[in-house]
Amino acid sequence: MEKFGFNQFGDPTVFERFEQAVPVPKEQQVLIKVLAFGINPYDALLRSGNQQTVRPLPFPIFPGADVVGEIVELGSAVDDYRVGEIVINHRSLGGYSEFVTASTNKIIRKPVSLSIAEAAGLPTAGITAYNTLMHFTHFKHGDSIAIMGASGAVGNLLVQLALAAHLDVTAIAHSRNREYLESFGVQHILAYDAPESLVTINRQIKIGVNTSQNPESAQLLNQLIAPNGYFASTTILPTEDQQLADVTYQMVYPRKDQPSLTALQDLSELIDQGLIHVTVHETLPFTLDGVITAHQLLATHHAPGKIIISR
Repeated sequence: MEKFGFNQFGDPTVFERFEQAVPVPKEQQVLIKVLAFGINPYDALLRSGNQQTVRPLPFPIFPGADVVGEIVELGSAVDDYRVGEIVINHRSLGGYSEFVTASTNKIIRKPVSLSIAEAAGLPTAGITAYNTLMHFTHFKHGDSIAIMGASGAVGNLLVQLALAAHLDVTAIAHSRNREYLESFGVQHILAYDAPESLVTINRQIKIGVNTSQNPESAQLLNQLIAPNGYFASTTILPTEDQQLADVTYQMVYPRKDQPSLTALQDLSELIDQGLIHVTVHETLPFTLDGVITAHQLLATHHAPGKIIISR
């Protein structure tokens, strides 16, 4: 089978095509023929060597956390899935591959209403958005929430989840993405490229969530949080000297008491109810050139939506 990975750190052209044996599923695993996989910013951090100090990995490294595929073989102890079912798999590595094995506690059936490409764009961004809202915002019904980077992969799903939870949502993104956010039903949209518009709601928002890597964006959001409010971030927090004494700050991080499968199951239900939609920006071919092009596109300020490799 073919896999895509790299033997050295660098730009997207370091990717290579590898030939490896098809893996054999263990008792509680299934063998999945990969139909599509999603490209995430973390994959680019791995490729560049940015994560080597915090997560040292031996070469060759095969990225890929978001997979959709067809079950083609069952482990001897698997009785709750069937060959031929289409499933979503959220994994730590190795998704850039023709076949993968996965434990049954790492997969869910693909929602009927999602295409293969849309399903491949769901896991990492969806789980991050879900856990951020459910476990790091302390929200109550009707609370106001401002989301910085609202048109991004995590941000747009967080917006939709907050709307489904009946929160008063203010979406903050580049002005060119206003219509995209309006399509979700957001009524309050602000542009970070017109920061003067944010001043009008200074210290009036109960919850702020930052999904932007830009320190200036973090500081803009910080100015909106009301006394006794909360600031959660999937990326960066305001610096210590910028943090307000009457605001609670918290970085979002994976926790063992927040299983990914629970998040995916709840997201799947919301998707089938029509409350959550996954946006795909571009689908590229299941080839080495497709992977390289996907990583080159990832580095640009492309329109909203996930980049997907698909057969």
